[in-house]
Amino acid sequence: MDVHEASSRDWRHVRVAILGPFPPRPGGVSVQCAILSDALESSGAQVTRINTDIPWLRIRRDMRRWMFPTAQVAHLIRNLRTTRDEWDILHVHGASWWGFMPAVVGLTARRWGKRLVITYHGGQAAAFMARYGGLARATLMRYHALLTLTATQAAIFKQYGLSPTVVPNVVPIERFHFRPRGPIEPRILWLRHFEPRYRPEDALAVFSRIHERHASATLTFVGGGSLQERLKEQVRQMNVPGVRFAGPQPFATLPAIYDAADVFLNTSAIDNLPLTLIEASASGLPIVSTDAGAIPDLIRDGENGLLAPVGDVEALTSHILTLLNSADLARRLSLAARSNAMRFEWRQVAPLLAQAYGLDDASLA
Repeated sequence: MDVHEASSRDWRHVRVAILGPFPPRPGGVSVQCAILSDALESSGAQVTRINTDIPWLRIRRDMRRWMFPTAQVAHLIRNLRTTRDEWDILHVHGASWWGFMPAVVGLTARRWGKRLVITYHGGQAAAFMARYGGLARATLMRYHALLTLTATQAAIFKQYGLSPTVVPNVVPIERFHFRPRGPIEPRILWLRHFEPRYRPEDALAVFSRIHERHASATLTFVGGGSLQERLKEQVRQMNVPGVRFAGPQPFATLPAIYDAADVFLNTSAIDNLPLTLIEASASGLPIVSTDAGAIPDLIRDGENGLLAPVGDVEALTSHILTLLNSADLARRLSLAARSNAMRFEWRQVAPLLAQAYGLDDASLA
């Protein structure tokens, strides 16, 4: 069933602008902006994409630091003004720190009588609000709807007198081939950015322990980032076979990558609602993850995945070994993972989004 068939509503009279990063910029937010735009268009809505990224400027490292902030603000204001007759709803996708800038710029649309909706991404909301709570609250109060991806994140904003609504990410479940696992082979997949907050070195430490017990074990790293070369050097020094660096991959190639694995390993220290965990669940992969941030809102330990404290390499290793030794557990978690992923289908999220957009059944008829 495709996105259009899955939607129970007709969005033909809806005109919305999605303001956020779009591919080829890497990251879950850019992927989500693209997926959401596609889902809305497939249901009949008119969508205007306003990209917060300026790819050509990011390539120029000599200019990026001092020129990018000013250029990005000017870029967004210009695009909002030139497209304002094309949309009635502005849906901003923001985050913490400089990622909050689109929320501020988006207020420009209030003077044109537009409805303002913002989805807050990322796992650093608590730290950001603790430092800039006054400014952030004043900005978010002027939005008609504040959306968060998880209840854990919503609780943070409630502490500041805001009224968030939980509307999760949309995931095109139908694109991921579901293959029930159990028994499983030690084919491990790690898919995130090679950045400190995602602790890729922990994944390598886990794998080295798994490899001691299972010589045929493999670990596939997918992604790019500042720690990639250092991690490759560690692999060379450790001389552990079976480690593959697949590099960053476009969304279209991901279903096959998930399908080739038997265990999904996530080692992040800061997180909210990672698309990778939903995609892995849709593929039927048993998940072993840290309990960072709002991950327990998505993965329930022992029910649809196995969780361990951040940085606890031994616990993560033990979970994978348990899965390798218990076909029944692996299969139960695999089936539960797929069921868990189904709640992120467009037909499940669409009614929540329609309410945030201020739409009723009559306006969507």
